[in-house]
Amino acid sequence: MSLRRLLGLGLSGRSLSITDLPGRLRRSLSSSSTASSHPPWAIIDDTTMVDRSSSAPGVRFRRAQPPGVSNITAAAHLVGPRDVPAADSNVIQVLGGEVSAASGDGHLLLSYLDLQAEASCTAWELTAAPEIQRFVYNPVSGQALPLPDIDGSKRALFCHRMGLLTQADGGLGRSPPDRFAVAELVGQGAALVRFLSEEGTWRTVMLGRPSLLPRRMDANQSTVAFGGRLWWVDLTFGAISVDPFSDRPESHLVELPSGSVLPERPVTFAVDGDLRKVHDKTSFMLEVARHRRVGVSEGMLRYAEVSPVDPFLLSYYVLDDDNGSGWTLEHQVALKQVLADGGYPSASAAPQIAVLDPLNANAIYLKVGKNVVIVDMHNVKVIGASPLEGDYFSLLPCVFPPWLGSSRIPSTPGNNDDMEGTDDLVSWN
Repeated sequence: MSLRRLLGLGLSGRSLSITDLPGRLRRSLSSSSTASSHPPWAIIDDTTMVDRSSSAPGVRFRRAQPPGVSNITAAAHLVGPRDVPAADSNVIQVLGGEVSAASGDGHLLLSYLDLQAEASCTAWELTAAPEIQRFVYNPVSGQALPLPDIDGSKRALFCHRMGLLTQADGGLGRSPPDRFAVAELVGQGAALVRFLSEEGTWRTVMLGRPSLLPRRMDANQSTVAFGGRLWWVDLTFGAISVDPFSDRPESHLVELPSGSVLPERPVTFAVDGDLRKVHDKTSFMLEVARHRRVGVSEGMLRYAEVSPVDPFLLSYYVLDDDNGSGWTLEHQVALKQVLADGGYPSASAAPQIAVLDPLNANAIYLKVGKNVVIVDMHNVKVIGASPLEGDYFSLLPCVFPPWLGSSRIPSTPGNNDDMEGTDDLVSWN
């Protein structure tokens, strides 16, 4: 995640920024792509940059046609950072953030961190708690809506993952959204910290009937918006879903396919105080996330995994129904030969999953070396590729409905405290 990456930069100097260092939806999006100025969806880098230059526009979205990767940059003055450390101090400041989540209709949740620390070449010692600023962002119109601080403090951080869910027509979804929710599942599913656009404030809501979890769950991918619920995913075990709009929300647990559930690693610093074990578990969860993914494609929740050993078997499942009664295997492909036949021979390491295609359930996007490669799982062949321009940690898909560019982000009545970004288009070819 971005905070981990920022803390691991090992930078020296006084002040730096990251720039210094269902089927109807598919048909609608596909048919509109030629008539509109933007493609029907994009692959977005989950790291969002901060530009300190005085001429920086608001929020800039650089779009690329998939399998190219799009990215987002925000001006520092929008993030509202603390004062730059004195020139003669040993304190440095790093500004950066992440695209925390995508809704099902093109809106993004952006989170920016202001970190200050006494730094050496080998370690960081924070001089103050990190501060955070969150936005809901429309990447096509450029509108960005800042969210209020949780409990009035910019220092309210959570260790899991926030999700973003929009709603229109009472859940029918046939028009631009008229409300949204941003939420964090806490206490192993006991409570929800949420922001509702119509309320304009953060509240903690106890779940009416939390799932009795058979084991601890740790989210290690971005939260998924699907079926009128948010899904927090532990790629070693399963997902917990909650309706964040409910006055008395209830959670529901869906386990991964039985052969995909991995043994639990119940290690926390609070239990045994061994930082090495915590580091080992964190590294393990990050490695698992490179080769597994839960996402939405053609209006269904799907799960994909790539086995770590030759021939790098890709297994692709669909959830039978919203209640999670079971998973059905849709595709199984030995990737090593398919990639070699397509001109992208894999080395000893298994390909990584970049994203699931939200509009085509037969296609999957993989990171193979320095490329994003598209594999048609039905016809078992490579159908496209694009070189990577950077060392991306994680990517997420975002769909762009035809009405997105002309719609407004729902806000609290009487609150017009939003800002406009700039849309920096790149070639679609």
